[in-house]
Amino acid sequence: MVGPDSLRCCDLFVGLSDEELAQVAAVGREEAYAPGAVICAEHGHAESLFVLQSGRVEVCIHLRSSASPDCCVTIEEIEPGKIFGWSSLVAQRRFTASVRALEPVALIALDSAKLSTLFDLNPHVGFVVMKQLAAVVASRLRGTRELMEGHPAGED
Repeated sequence: MVGPDSLRCCDLFVGLSDEELAQVAAVGREEAYAPGAVICAEHGHAESLFVLQSGRVEVCIHLRSSASPDCCVTIEEIEPGKIFGWSSLVAQRRFTASVRALEPVALIALDSAKLSTLFDLNPHVGFVVMKQLAAVVASRLRGTRELMEGHPAGED
C-alpha cells in the first residue's frame, strides 16, 4: 500500500492537498528492480507513471541514422523524487525512451488509466499534475536538445 507521504517528495504533486495526495497514492503500487533491469522499453505500451523512491535510473533513446550505426544515448539520469514514464498520461501511451536501473531501485508505479479517471473526477488534481508534467517534459526536451547539439545544460 502506497501512502500519501511517499509522494510528497515529488514535485509533480506540489499543490495537492493531503486528501488529493491520498487519492493519487491509492492508484499506486511499490515496485523494486535490480541493477540492469529495463523498467520501460522505448515504444512499449505505457501503462504507468513512475516516481523514483531510491536508487538511480538512466533514460536512453535509440538513435537511427543512415549516416551512422544505430546507438543508444543516455539523455538523463533520474534521481529520487523525480518521475519517468510521463508518456503514460498522454494520448499516444507509448514510451518515448527506455529506462534502465543503474543500481537497486525502489519506485512507485501509478496506474495511468486510474490516474486519468481521477483527473476526470477531480479536475484540480488533473490540472496540478498536468501543469507540473508539462514542466518535466519541457525540461527533458531542452536537456536532450542540448545534449544532441553538444552544449552542456546551462551553457550558451
